[in-house]
Amino acid sequence: MLKVTRPVTTLRTASTKLRKNAKVVERWHDNRHTLVTELAESGAGDEVSMSIAGHVSRAMLSRYSHVRMEAKRRALDEIAARQKAADEKRQEEAERRQQAAVASQATVVQ
Repeated sequence: MLKVTRPVTTLRTASTKLRKNAKVVERWHDNRHTLVTELAESGAGDEVSMSIAGHVSRAMLSRYSHVRMEAKRRALDEIAARQKAADEKRQEEAERRQQAAVASQATVVQ
């Protein structure tokens, strides 16, 4: 059980004590990388991510962002699904135009 001897004054101090007591090995700075990666994977724009992280250049943003393979796959799958839907819509429109042309031709013949 953790005994509180004095109040927590900063988030960093609280995190350090928590990690020490839980025997978790990580650096405070790792949270920044995780945040920027999560922002990138959630679809937040560069400007939003830079503003939240306090970065002044896209190069720094790129250095902190580690987009995972699964997020890349989801993004590409979404693009493929949109393309398939657009292709199907174009195909349906082409079929409607063709049916209208055939109907129009049938009317002229009669």
